[in-house]
Amino acid sequence: MKKINEVELKEKNILIRCDYNVPISKGILSDEEDDRIEFSLDTIKEALNQEANFILLISHLGRPGGKFDEKYSLKSVRIRLQEYLGYLGVEVVLVDTPDKIAEVKASGAKIALLENIRFWPEEENSDEKFAKRIAGDFDVYVNNAFPVSHRDHSSISKFPKFCSEKCIGNLFAKEVENLEKVKENPEKPAVAVIGGAKIETKLAVIEKFAKNYDFVLVGGKTANEALDRKIDFPENVILPIDFSPTEKAGERLDIGEKTINIFVEKISQAKTVVWNGPMGLFEKEESALGTRSVISAIVKNERAFSLIGGGETISALNHFSSPRHFDYVSMSGGAMLDFLAGKELAGIKALQ
Repeated sequence: MKKINEVELKEKNILIRCDYNVPISKGILSDEEDDRIEFSLDTIKEALNQEANFILLISHLGRPGGKFDEKYSLKSVRIRLQEYLGYLGVEVVLVDTPDKIAEVKASGAKIALLENIRFWPEEENSDEKFAKRIAGDFDVYVNNAFPVSHRDHSSISKFPKFCSEKCIGNLFAKEVENLEKVKENPEKPAVAVIGGAKIETKLAVIEKFAKNYDFVLVGGKTANEALDRKIDFPENVILPIDFSPTEKAGERLDIGEKTINIFVEKISQAKTVVWNGPMGLFEKEESALGTRSVISAIVKNERAFSLIGGGETISALNHFSSPRHFDYVSMSGGAMLDFLAGKELAGIKALQ
């Protein structure tokens, strides 16, 4: 895959698929929750520095179900982009329908943000006519949205077909670079910590880690489901042997003290640690010790390369610690797991 700095952008029309799926409450985006916007800026600035003719930013937000829903509008994202880019003397224009893209481009605008791409059902249906309708007038397609690149959606897998050049943005490149570090040949001892829910999305990566890593520590609902289904894992996959709080052990709200001690010991000896998914219902103090102990153990092990990812994982991290204590914090969840499991991502296939 080409990187954006390897493609000639001067006087060309550039389409950048971003990931602005950020938390918005009552139309307001908090200053603490805009990392996805801030981290996208260097790719946008790369296109501006190369004197691109016109830049269209595409993103989804939430799950509006293929129809317009004001609470999923990208209006507040446009405002934040304007705050970040205004000093460059450019205006970020919000385009409310694909039919107005050509009009905005003809007006001399440099940067436009199309409304939530999931307002149109053709996006999640991976419709090629829809893709051509939007991407057909663009010269270069840039995927800077790794977190949704496992989705076979129109803006991910079909848009690239209609641009003469296609490449990845800087944020996408950084994600792949760091995930590659831990995928096949991690520095040993290597430990993976897998928690959260949806065991179906975790099985493939647990099996992959079991082959390449010394230990796979499994907690959260994923562990509970594995125990209920009596899944037969290799010996280096460690499931909980007790649960907390003790008086509610049958509810399996969190891993117990004995399990925590085992997990902390394995993490403390590792030179590579990958973590995805909390160990329990960390939002409640009575069931937060497992997740908090995993975070503490990773932070204390300064010799290990630590990579974490997933929405719930990052929420837990922000609750108990800080991203600055970890070597790399991935914004991806499902895409990260699929990539590490060796699955083919639709967004990567479309660029090859």
